[in-house]
Formats: sequence, structure tokens, C-alpha cells
Amino acid sequence: MEDIATKILETAERLFLRYGIRNISMDDISGELGISKKTIYQFFNDKNEIVCLIAKRFFKEKKEEFDKIYVEGENSIERLYMSTLKAREIFSKINPHILFDIKKYYEGAWALYLDYEKSVMFEGTISILEDGIKEGLFRPDINVKILATLRVEEVKLAFDQLIFSDDEFNFREVQMQILEHFFYGIVTEKGYAMLNEYKKNAVTNDQI
Repeated sequence: MEDIATKILETAERLFLRYGIRNISMDDISGELGISKKTIYQFFNDKNEIVCLIAKRFFKEKKEEFDKIYVEGENSIERLYMSTLKAREIFSKINPHILFDIKKYYEGAWALYLDYEKSVMFEGTISILEDGIKEGLFRPDINVKILATLRVEEVKLAFDQLIFSDDEFNFREVQMQILEHFFYGIVTEKGYAMLNEYKKNAVTNDQI
């Protein structure tokens, strides 16, 4: 029985990431699985519960992935660049409407996002920036709190359909252009050379 519940969550997550949360109904989830809605309601109270459980698992997985990058990276440029590649991988799988859907319709999932935003995105960025300054890779005159806040807001900005409509912009490209603009604005000459070397190696290895 537990396997069925897991399969329901995995299927719903896949559909949400591809089409957005609001666009997917319980009928869509049951149809994709080839089961009745009644079966789904044996495990979950409603769509809101499914969304919250998926959000909790998703953010936990992403935190673990970024924590691994922070631990294994040899320097701040490498951690920053590997975080970029990981973000690129994540964004390539996410429908740009998801963040709006969560914020407007799913209070519990939005609270989980805000916790992830603070504990992983904001605090993680501060840690990398502080280490990068000590390593001589990031400019010593930057205000890490301001720039970490900027980085968090940039992520949400790229999801804003009023500014970057998916009819006009490629969501993945928007995120990556913003990321590169941020990175090149904070590096020293030493950091600039190192960042370009990582980019060059990534191109050689077909990572970008």
C-alpha cells in the first residue's frame, strides 16, 4: 500500500513540474496512473496535502544536493559554479508557473519554500560569498547580506510571468543569464580567470 502512495506522489510531482500545479487536477493524476480518484483519496485528503508533501520532499532533496556541493567544492568559485550547473539542471525541469501557483494557492507549500529560501539559498549564498572574499576570489568591498538577498530575489524574479513571460522568454535562459550577471559582478581578477576556466571545462565536457 505504501508503494502506491509513493507512486502517486512521484507521478503528481512529475506532472506538476512539467505543467504547473494549478493545471493538474486529481483526475489528471489518477488518469496518468490508471487508477481511480477514490484510490488516491485512500492515501491523501486532497490535492493540497499532495502538494505539501511533494514540496517537503523536493526541498529536502535540493538542500542535500547543495549541501554536498558546499562540502565537496575545493573553493568558492567551484562551489558557486557547481551550484550554477545544479540550478540549471533544476530549472530545466520546472514549469515557470509553479512558484506563482504555490504562493497564491498553497500556503503550506509556500511556507516550506520560504524556509528553503532562507536556510539554503540565502544562508548558503552568504557562506560562499564570505569564503570567496577570504580566498581573494570575490571583491572585498561587497556587502554579502545585500548580495545574498539580491540573489534570492533574482530567482523569484525569473519566475514572474508579468516580467519574463514564457511567450517571449526561455525560462532556463533567463535564469542562467541572471546567474552569470550576478557571478561576474562579484569576482576579482583572480576569480574571473578561475570562473572562465570552469566555464571552459564545462563546455568541453558538454555540461552547458
